[in-house]
Amino acid sequence: METKTLHHTQTGWGDAAVDGLLSGVAAGAVMAAYLLAAGWVAGHGWDWVLRQFDPGLSPTPFMGAATHLAVSGVYGLLFGGLWRPVARVWRRPHAWLAGLSYGLLLWLLAMAVLSARSAGGSAWLAGFGPLPLAVAHAVYGLALGWLVGRFQQR
Repeated sequence: METKTLHHTQTGWGDAAVDGLLSGVAAGAVMAAYLLAAGWVAGHGWDWVLRQFDPGLSPTPFMGAATHLAVSGVYGLLFGGLWRPVARVWRRPHAWLAGLSYGLLLWLLAMAVLSARSAGGSAWLAGFGPLPLAVAHAVYGLALGWLVGRFQQR
């Protein structure tokens, strides 16, 4: 009996974007798991943690989770597209390191958004504090970079 092996090679920007999108959603789930554990240690329930991601006036855990995964996917898509040309030039790319840097840049962006929104009285994401959010974004970036790197090794 003959077996055939199919090999996927990343040929274009679309492939890089889809790989980034899928990796971003998965990394967002890892980040959420970390924040759920950190929230539990701090005495908060899972619903409180997920409501932190809903910027609406009446936050719900479902909308918080959906918003977080959607944003994670979009940031992953951007990373996948940005990483594609770097990986072509850099022979042994360390995508996890680039992902970590990207995650920390996203944390800086989140801090800027939080400080701007705090002036308007918004409590969106304010319940976490800067250090847990920094660790969460580092976890997201590491997972994102590792996953994108794995996609490219296929």
